[in-house]
Amino acid sequence: MIATKQRPPYRGITWHAGRWLVKLRHKGVDVTVGHYSCPEDAAWAADLARYMLRGLNPSCWGPKVAKPNFPPSDREGFNPWYVIHRLIWAGVISSDLAWNRALELSAAVRASGEGSKS
Repeated sequence: MIATKQRPPYRGITWHAGRWLVKLRHKGVDVTVGHYSCPEDAAWAADLARYMLRGLNPSCWGPKVAKPNFPPSDREGFNPWYVIHRLIWAGVISSDLAWNRALELSAAVRASGEGSKS
Protein backbone atom coordinates (compact mmCIF):
# COMPACT_ATOMS: atom_id res chain seq x y z
CA MET A 1 0.00 0.00 0.00
CA ILE A 2 1.45 3.34 -1.01
CA ALA A 3 0.11 5.96 1.32
CA THR A 4 0.37 9.69 1.19
CA LYS A 5 -0.71 12.19 3.81
CA GLN A 6 -4.07 10.74 4.69
CA ARG A 7 -6.38 9.92 7.53
CA PRO A 8 -5.19 6.76 9.32
CA PRO A 9 -7.38 3.72 8.66
CA TYR A 10 -7.11 2.62 12.32
CA ARG A 11 -7.12 4.28 15.75
CA GLY A 12 -3.83 4.98 17.49
CA ILE A 13 -1.58 5.26 14.43
CA THR A 14 -0.34 8.08 12.24
CA TRP A 15 1.62 8.43 9.00
CA HIS A 16 5.14 9.75 9.63
CA ALA A 17 8.28 9.77 7.48
CA GLY A 18 6.98 7.19 5.02
CA ARG A 19 5.85 4.66 7.63
CA TRP A 20 3.02 4.13 10.11
CA LEU A 21 3.93 5.40 13.58
CA VAL A 22 2.53 4.11 16.87
CA LYS A 23 2.99 6.62 19.66
CA LEU A 24 1.06 6.81 22.90
CA ARG A 25 1.01 8.80 26.10
CA HIS A 26 0.70 7.09 29.47
CA LYS A 27 0.81 8.91 32.81
CA GLY A 28 2.54 11.90 31.26
CA VAL A 29 5.17 9.88 29.39
CA ASP A 30 5.29 9.81 25.58
CA VAL A 31 6.23 6.37 24.28
CA THR A 32 7.10 5.62 20.67
CA VAL A 33 6.09 1.99 20.23
CA GLY A 34 7.50 1.71 16.72
CA HIS A 35 7.28 2.37 12.99
CA TYR A 36 5.56 -0.15 10.73
CA SER A 37 5.26 -0.57 6.98
CA CYS A 38 1.61 -1.65 6.94
CA PRO A 39 -1.25 -0.03 8.86
CA GLU A 40 -2.59 -3.36 10.12
CA ASP A 41 0.68 -4.16 11.93
CA ALA A 42 0.77 -0.65 13.37
CA ALA A 43 -2.83 -0.92 14.58
CA TRP A 44 -2.12 -4.33 16.10
CA ALA A 45 0.92 -2.89 17.92
CA ALA A 46 -1.18 0.02 19.20
CA ASP A 47 -3.83 -2.39 20.47
CA LEU A 48 -1.22 -4.59 22.11
CA ALA A 49 0.31 -1.57 23.87
CA ARG A 50 -3.12 -0.53 25.17
CA TYR A 51 -3.87 -4.09 26.34
CA MET A 52 -0.52 -4.18 28.15
CA LEU A 53 -1.10 -0.83 29.85
CA ARG A 54 -4.82 -1.06 30.59
CA GLY A 55 -5.74 -4.75 30.67
CA LEU A 56 -8.04 -6.78 28.44
CA ASN A 57 -11.35 -5.10 29.32
CA PRO A 58 -11.74 -1.98 27.10
CA SER A 59 -14.80 -0.85 29.07
CA CYS A 60 -12.45 -0.12 32.00
CA TRP A 61 -10.06 2.00 29.93
CA GLY A 62 -11.92 5.26 30.37
CA PRO A 63 -13.24 7.77 27.84
CA LYS A 64 -9.88 9.26 26.82
CA VAL A 65 -8.29 5.97 25.73
CA ALA A 66 -8.88 4.83 22.13
CA LYS A 67 -10.84 1.62 21.88
CA PRO A 68 -9.07 -1.38 20.28
CA ASN A 69 -9.04 -1.88 16.52
CA PHE A 70 -9.09 -5.69 16.76
CA PRO A 71 -10.10 -8.25 19.40
CA PRO A 72 -7.20 -9.88 21.28
CA SER A 73 -5.56 -12.23 18.80
CA ASP A 74 -2.25 -13.47 17.46
CA ARG A 75 -0.93 -11.81 14.34
CA GLU A 76 1.12 -14.09 12.14
CA GLY A 77 4.65 -12.85 11.55
CA PHE A 78 4.43 -10.21 14.30
CA ASN A 79 6.63 -10.29 17.40
CA PRO A 80 4.65 -8.96 20.38
CA TRP A 81 7.73 -8.94 22.60
CA TYR A 82 9.12 -5.99 20.65
CA VAL A 83 6.16 -3.87 21.78
CA ILE A 84 6.33 -5.20 25.34
CA HIS A 85 10.06 -4.46 25.61
CA ARG A 86 9.52 -0.92 24.33
CA LEU A 87 6.95 -0.31 27.08
CA ILE A 88 9.24 -1.76 29.76
CA TRP A 89 12.22 0.23 28.47
CA ALA A 90 10.17 3.46 28.55
CA GLY A 91 9.33 2.74 32.19
CA VAL A 92 5.55 2.80 31.73
CA ILE A 93 5.05 -0.84 32.71
CA SER A 94 6.99 -3.18 35.01
CA SER A 95 8.35 -6.45 33.71
CA ASP A 96 6.18 -8.38 36.21
CA LEU A 97 3.01 -6.62 35.09
CA ALA A 98 3.98 -7.08 31.44
CA TRP A 99 4.47 -10.80 31.98
CA ASN A 100 1.11 -11.14 33.75
CA ARG A 101 -0.69 -9.18 31.02
CA ALA A 102 1.03 -11.27 28.32
CA LEU A 103 -0.25 -14.44 30.03
CA GLU A 104 -3.77 -12.95 30.22
CA LEU A 105 -3.64 -12.06 26.54
CA SER A 106 -2.37 -15.50 25.59
CA ALA A 107 -5.17 -17.16 27.59
CA ALA A 108 -7.78 -14.90 25.96
CA VAL A 109 -6.47 -15.77 22.49
CA ARG A 110 -6.59 -19.49 23.23
CA ALA A 111 -10.08 -19.20 24.73
CA SER A 112 -11.44 -17.30 21.73
CA GLY A 113 -9.94 -19.70 19.20
CA GLU A 114 -8.46 -16.77 17.26
CA GLY A 115 -4.84 -17.93 17.37
CA SER A 116 -2.66 -17.43 14.28
CA LYS A 117 -5.24 -15.48 12.28
CA SER A 118 -4.10 -12.31 10.59
